[in-house]
Amino acid sequence: MKPLNAMLLGVNYAESLGINTRRTRNILLIVTGLLTAIVTAFCGPISFIGLAVPHIARLIFATDNHRLLLPGTLLSGSAVTLLCNLLCTFPGIAGILPINSITPLLGAPVIIYVLLKLGAKSNS
Repeated sequence: MKPLNAMLLGVNYAESLGINTRRTRNILLIVTGLLTAIVTAFCGPISFIGLAVPHIARLIFATDNHRLLLPGTLLSGSAVTLLCNLLCTFPGIAGILPINSITPLLGAPVIIYVLLKLGAKSNS
């Protein structure tokens, strides 16, 4: 987590602290790709969870510190997925909806908010 926090301040700053930024980025790409492949193989393509949850965690915790964000993202991701699963199997509905039909309803507004927020920052 220390290399991630240092890289938030810039590549030059991280390298001045002795962090091998190229190796850190390659490790992050490999780990992220493997985790994505494993989750997709077991759970199927659950869209918007991987995109929206880190932004939700960053909004909830209001920090860029990865010591708090990583566990917070894990917990909020499981909570959002559980909420989507509960909505899929909501009592009173004759059948069970696929989870892929519920996750965009929760994830799309978050992504739109982040895009609008980034657009407002770039125009200022």
